Formats: sequence, structure tokens, C-alpha cells
Amino acid sequence: MTKRKILITGGAGFIASHLIEKLLDSHRIVIYDNLHRNALKYAPFREHHNLEFIQGDVLDAGKLAESMQGADVCVHAAAIAGIYSVGKCCTYTMKVNFLGAYNALEAAVQNRVGRFIDFSTSEVYGPFVYRGKETDQTTLGAIGEKRWIYAVSKLASEHLSHSYGEEYDLEVNSVRPFNVYGPRQIGEGAVQQMIGRALRDEDITVFNDGTQIRAWCYVTDFVEALEKVILQKDLRRQVFNIGNPQATVTVLGLAKTIIELTNSKSNVVFKPHPGPEVEMRVPDIAKARAILGFEPKVDLKLGLEKSIEWYRAHLGE
Repeated sequence: MTKRKILITGGAGFIASHLIEKLLDSHRIVIYDNLHRNALKYAPFREHHNLEFIQGDVLDAGKLAESMQGADVCVHAAAIAGIYSVGKCCTYTMKVNFLGAYNALEAAVQNRVGRFIDFSTSEVYGPFVYRGKETDQTTLGAIGEKRWIYAVSKLASEHLSHSYGEEYDLEVNSVRPFNVYGPRQIGEGAVQQMIGRALRDEDITVFNDGTQIRAWCYVTDFVEALEKVILQKDLRRQVFNIGNPQATVTVLGLAKTIIELTNSKSNVVFKPHPGPEVEMRVPDIAKARAILGFEPKVDLKLGLEKSIEWYRAHLGE
């Protein structure tokens, strides 16, 4: 595609910072973010001539609509995420994740944005998904369980986005990330937390017996797929699982691998999980392979080595 103007809500976040790095030489990028989590401060491209930063909140509908003027694409990545952050502010999570999506969609329609990319989550599959397909039923947890507030808000945003796509002829696509990790991750990511503790020789907490299973996707692989969702022609109202099913390991196995790769003196400490847990989360990515040509390239060991190298260099920060 020719040069596009791409507005990214939550553009200062971990995944978005890598997406921007990949797109910036060929496209104009507008970051719209309140800097609640700022991975951008670690990025090497902050002064790039194609980059514009606007500090704003997705709950500020007027400013968001004004900021989206002239945009060809909106990547809506702004959200409250992480089970601990969500648990501390459930109502605010629903407001930011659902009303924020509504404001972004309204702004996209108002400004005649051509394509809208909705960031969803693998949490919509509930506590157990193995080779989950995009057409599989989504599973929501019990009312009152804080763990599922994030999933509910994201699933509602997916439905809202695709409704807008149909009613306003907006090219809407959703992506469901499966456990993305890598350099510049800040917040509550398990890999980030484990690496930090391992580098400081601190105990690493593993909940329950550690047999929970996850498929881990290195951030550059995820961004490669996301770039195609943003720029590939003739995509409309599609949902894509983006992950790496071949990088699957138990949580205990992940902790032990990180300890080994860091030559750490950390011990694994088992604790009961404070709430409902996801026992298995492994995607089927056949649709992304077929339509996007997506193929993960970074295996778990290499991805962890790259992440450890970065976190070691930034340990004091």
C-alpha cells in the first residue's frame, strides 16, 4: 500500500511501540496515549520525522475525534489490561475498554477512516482453549469474578466494532493476541516479571502446581501479522488469532527455563492462585496462515534470550 496516516490509540504501549518501529519509515504515525504505561520512552525512534505524539485519553471523545482527522487507519490498542490492574478498577476497566472503543469507532466514522483494527484478547476463550479457532464459541466466566471483566469488555468491543463495520461500511478487523512477550514490555506480563526476578535472584512465584499451559508469541512475530492486518487489501470484518502454538510450555517450565537462561539463583515458590485461572491457552492460527501468510519465526528459547538481554540492560529502570 501507499503511504498511510495511521493513528494508534495506546500507541505508547509495549506492542504498539514495536508496531510503530516497523511502520514508521513508510507511513505517518500518530500516537494517541495518556502515558499510563509508557514503553515509548525506551524506543529509539521518538524523534522520527514521521511520528506525532498526542497526549490524550480515549474517554475524551472530542479530543480523540479531533486527533483522528485525516487518518487512513485507526489501530485501537488502548485498554486497561492485566488481571491485577483490572481487579483494582473493574468499573474503570469497563469504561476505558468499552466506551473507549465506542469513542474510537465514532471518531473513525466521523473522520471517514478507511480501516479500523480492534485489539481484542485471547481471554475471550475463557479458562480452557486448545487449538482454538476464531469461529469457536467464546466463554465467559461467572458474574462477580473480577478475572473476566477484561474479557467481557473486550468481547463487547469486538461485537461493537463489527456492528459498526457492517452498518457504516467500515473495514473492521479484530486481532486476538496470545501471550505476547519481548523487550519493552511493561506492566504485568509473566515473562517480564519472571525475568526481572531471575536477574535479581529473587523467588519466582508460580501459582497452583504450575501445570497451566500457555503458547508464547514473541513480539516481532505478532507485529508482523498485525502489519498485514493493517495494510493488506480486501480484509473486512475478519477476526484473527495471532500467537505461536509451537512455543507452548507449562508455567513451571517457563520459570525453570528463564532461571536456566539467566544463570539465576532464584527459587520457584508455589502459591494458590487468588482467583480463577486459565488452565490452557493454545491458538489455532490456520486462518492467519491462510489469509495473511503469517508464520511465527522466533522460537521460545531465542525469544527469551532476546528478552533477557534487553531486561538485563534496563534492570535498574
